[in-house]
Amino acid sequence: MQEYKEKNKTIQEEQINSVSNLFSVLSHPVRIKILWILKKKKYSNVHELQKELGISQSNVSQHLSLLRMHKLVIEERKGKEVYYRLTASKKISKVLASAIHLIAYQLAANSELLSTYGELLSFLG
Repeated sequence: MQEYKEKNKTIQEEQINSVSNLFSVLSHPVRIKILWILKKKKYSNVHELQKELGISQSNVSQHLSLLRMHKLVIEERKGKEVYYRLTASKKISKVLASAIHLIAYQLAANSELLSTYGELLSFLG
């Protein structure tokens, strides 16, 4: 019985660590923007992302590398170009939408901030 409890505790800790790592990856605004862009466009290369984000190509590549390492995006080579797309578009979209709805709930107490919520929801469309 004790062995079962210890094994179950270890599994729970691993799951908690995995969730924590995911939120850590999602904590950077540029990575969130990359995910939004890929959700909208379906796929994009580093150059296109760099132009849209207004940051250096190496910075975009670093963020993509981290997103790829955590299996949020995958790369596909088309000729000389490498394109990126979401690995599980619907699931990632649900996570982002849930975060926006949580923010809206928190902002509901302050009605002047609710316009921000409308702007955030426009990203989902």
